[in-house]
Amino acid sequence: MKDNWKSMLVFGGYAAKTVVYCLLGLLILQAAIGAVGSSTPSQKNVFTSILEQPFGRIMLGCVIVGMVCYVIWRFVQGATNIDHLDMSSAKDVITRIFYFVSGVIYAFGTYLAIKVFQGVGGSSSGGQSNSEQMSSSLMQQQWGIYLVGAVGLIIIAFAFIQFKHAIKTDFMDKFDVHRMSAKVKKTAQVVGRLGFLARGIVYILVGGFFVQAAIQADPQEAGGLQEALSTITQQSYGQIGLMVVGAGIFLFGIFCAIESRYHKT
Repeated sequence: MKDNWKSMLVFGGYAAKTVVYCLLGLLILQAAIGAVGSSTPSQKNVFTSILEQPFGRIMLGCVIVGMVCYVIWRFVQGATNIDHLDMSSAKDVITRIFYFVSGVIYAFGTYLAIKVFQGVGGSSSGGQSNSEQMSSSLMQQQWGIYLVGAVGLIIIAFAFIQFKHAIKTDFMDKFDVHRMSAKVKKTAQVVGRLGFLARGIVYILVGGFFVQAAIQADPQEAGGLQEALSTITQQSYGQIGLMVVGAGIFLFGIFCAIESRYHKT
């Protein structure tokens, strides 16, 4: 019974991530084939799409609750080392620090979802992105430029951890594999590999944006998902790259669904 609160946070958080990542992946795929015009998908597009569905306010409200659960879970992971990470390992130290960074990033995302729920989300192309807001807030602190640069380097390091997960499939350590059938295990491995690869690509771009913002002392240089996708689109074979990332993001949503059910707590 004492672990029920952890199970509830994990289930709610990863269930919300399932909805967000699956919808985001579909929006990216639609953008790649030109089904939604020239606009680049963003978190706000996802929340707006949910709100436009039948019972959309109820659905978005549930997603917001789940995202709050995930933010709390990330801070618990970072503060208490509940995953028993090895603090003598540089990789595990970076992972634990990133739990806090991830919690802050998802907190900004939750705030955006709440604004969309309240009908005050504003234009998706206007105002600052979540990353710009985060960068701007950090730069107002003492040593703010260095904090922004450090966040960028941590995100880049975490991107390489995503690539390592995709290669080694060590993300399976998070699952209670004894409760998983052979088919579910295989599915988790496939969607996990492709999902972590796509996340690694996005994270390395986002981390680069933060480093650039620190170098130029300009929070507007910081970018998030939308800027990362725009960068991919502008490359040679950008449409194919966008489709690959969109498919990977969608599959990561499936991975989150499996994790919500079988995460080891």
